[in-house]
Amino acid sequence: MTRYSQPTEFPAGSKPRRFERLIPAARAIVAWERLWPMLWPASGIAGLGIALALFDVLPPLPWPLHALILAGFVTAIGLTLYFNLTEFVWPSWQDAARRLERDSGLSHRPISEAHDALTVGAGDAFAEELWRAHLLLRLQSVGRIRLSWPRSDLGRRDPRALRFVVLLLIAFGVLVAGSDWSRRLTAALGPAAGANATLDAWIDPPVYTGEAPIYLSRSGPHAILVPQGSVLNLRVHGADHLPSVTLSGARFEGGDGEYSSQATLASPVHLRVRAGGRTIGNWKVAIIADKKPTIAFAAPPTATNRQALQLSYKASDDYGVVAAHAIIRPHGRKGAPIIIDLQLPGRSAKSVSETVYRDLTEHPYAGLNVDITLVATDAAGQTGTSNTVRFRLPERIFTDPLARALIEQRQTLASMGVAARSHVLATLAALSIAPDKFYAGQDGTYLALRAAYWGLKYASRREDFERIEDLLWQTAIGLEQSGILKMAEQLRQMQQQISQMMAQGAPQSEIDAMLQRYNALMQRYLRALAQNAPQNTAPPDANAKVLGEQDLAALLKAIQELSQSGDRLKAMQLLAFLQGLVENMQVANASGSSGNAANNEALRNLGELMGKQRMLLDKTFRQGQGTGDPKDGGPKGLARQQGQLRDELATILKGDGKAPGARNLEEAGKIMGDAQQALDLGDLGRAGTLQKDALDALRKGANALAGTRQGMGSQNGQDPFGRTVGNSGAGPGGNLKIPDASVMQRARDILKELRKRAGELGRPKEELDYIDRLLRQF
Repeated sequence: MTRYSQPTEFPAGSKPRRFERLIPAARAIVAWERLWPMLWPASGIAGLGIALALFDVLPPLPWPLHALILAGFVTAIGLTLYFNLTEFVWPSWQDAARRLERDSGLSHRPISEAHDALTVGAGDAFAEELWRAHLLLRLQSVGRIRLSWPRSDLGRRDPRALRFVVLLLIAFGVLVAGSDWSRRLTAALGPAAGANATLDAWIDPPVYTGEAPIYLSRSGPHAILVPQGSVLNLRVHGADHLPSVTLSGARFEGGDGEYSSQATLASPVHLRVRAGGRTIGNWKVAIIADKKPTIAFAAPPTATNRQALQLSYKASDDYGVVAAHAIIRPHGRKGAPIIIDLQLPGRSAKSVSETVYRDLTEHPYAGLNVDITLVATDAAGQTGTSNTVRFRLPERIFTDPLARALIEQRQTLASMGVAARSHVLATLAALSIAPDKFYAGQDGTYLALRAAYWGLKYASRREDFERIEDLLWQTAIGLEQSGILKMAEQLRQMQQQISQMMAQGAPQSEIDAMLQRYNALMQRYLRALAQNAPQNTAPPDANAKVLGEQDLAALLKAIQELSQSGDRLKAMQLLAFLQGLVENMQVANASGSSGNAANNEALRNLGELMGKQRMLLDKTFRQGQGTGDPKDGGPKGLARQQGQLRDELATILKGDGKAPGARNLEEAGKIMGDAQQALDLGDLGRAGTLQKDALDALRKGANALAGTRQGMGSQNGQDPFGRTVGNSGAGPGGNLKIPDASVMQRARDILKELRKRAGELGRPKEELDYIDRLLRQF
């Protein structure tokens, strides 16, 4: 009998089906028995590699050697598998059936030959049925089917039993590695230059923020907040080649395993530092934006009584304002701007509120409408600007017509530049015509005008224009000073005319008009005198009388009332007295108005003390920032200096303890004592605050003391005219009797009554003639 390709079919539920269920397991066992010996020595090589990994032998090696060893292991395993597995054949159904028959001890191959077919008698139904019955009977006679465990033939391939050595090494490696076994396996399979690399990383915030450095761990779950402009510092140690970082513009430099990098952080970034393909640093960095500083006018710009520009402003910044200035431009013109530095209380104050004063009366823009803008700058170089405010700059009053004309041309030239050259040249040419007629005896003025003309005509640089502007200013000042003498002569002539009109019985209306003209000219004269006052720092005579505008107005009113009341003789005498006052008047300058020498000395001492206190405040601030001068002796040395300043203040108070402002100065002394104690304790922040308060108290005291020198009024029971206050006293020399207010009012009432009766024509002729004679002298 032989086999056919088509096996014999058995009825459903017949015995062969139970053998079919075991065939796949038998095939798998046979496959493993064939395959397992072929995996040697590849499995032994792999086991040796695992043992080396568990003992952590490979990671400490230089990464090229580590990679080479791994490559050797992979190559050896691959080659052995390639040559051994070429002989592998997957088990067939017959192989599995034969395995079942052998394991079950069946003879005559009942399972493997269950599908045999007839050779003789094929096609005979009876013969085929008989053949199936024969096969079925053989299968049914099979008892229990067994399938044995796989049997390895590895011993034949490994006669020296090296496999057991490998297993012992792996077992011992597991014991040594413990819970670190997974990391060791991973490190062995991933050679990199960063395996032994360590990283030091920190971020330095900008110095002006005053914040401490931020040190970074290897990684973090949360974003790190840092100020804008912070500097990232990276130091990698033990790297075998150049590391990398995921930050634009950042590169590592160095060698021999030591590398460093530094970069500025300007925007949010996800940082990763890698060494040889291994991540050794991983952070998310968020940026705290540095806001621009803000600045604004605390009050509209104003002019002081001395025609100085007063600017009050407020400024702030999240980390501190380091500079502030005002930019002044002529309104509607293209002149160069004026830049005024605004004082700050400290080097980097977060909030500033100050007032500054600048005398710009000598600047060409004085008297022009200007646009003023305030600008604040922080330590990062960012700027903030205020709203622009229009303001007319204070100016010096010029009374001489030619001087005024020159000042106008100077303003035009400065505010319009080269564009105004032709206009100013034409004006200068017109002003200098006919020198023999208009400039007789004024050769210097004429030559100055011609020099300005020719200099401007050939000017090419800004410096040339500035020299012309300065020449016009100096010429105007010279003209104004000579104009004062002319006004003084006009006042004398006008005084003589008024006296003559009073003597000749001129109508009162004409006299009143002349007195008004005299008053207007006198006011212009006094303003010009004040503008040209010498800068004399010496204090005036303590016994000098002080006159103000109120006093002069009162004197002119008295002259007018005397003239109206009919006492024109006394009015003429009082007018001559007023003229004498004007002739001998001296206008006090900014540094020396009325006041005694003691007050002046106290003010000078206070000024010096305030300067020293301000310097000490700066030293305290620098000490608090860690940049103090070692020569100062630290907080203890600053405390000694504060004590010395307090002693100096006590000396000033001892000399003039009852002067105005003494209470403020005493308060300043107490605050200085508190600041000294704070410095002794090392509390620099509180000491700085107290020193600022002490400065404010010193300023108030100085202002109160200076206010007494500005006052006008009675001295030694007399008014500025030398009269006893409240009485009809005599003037200087005792030869001028000035009626008091009650006498003047009585005289006006009598004069009014006389004029009333003169108009009553029903009165007797003799009475009317008498009244007419009385009224003639009025």
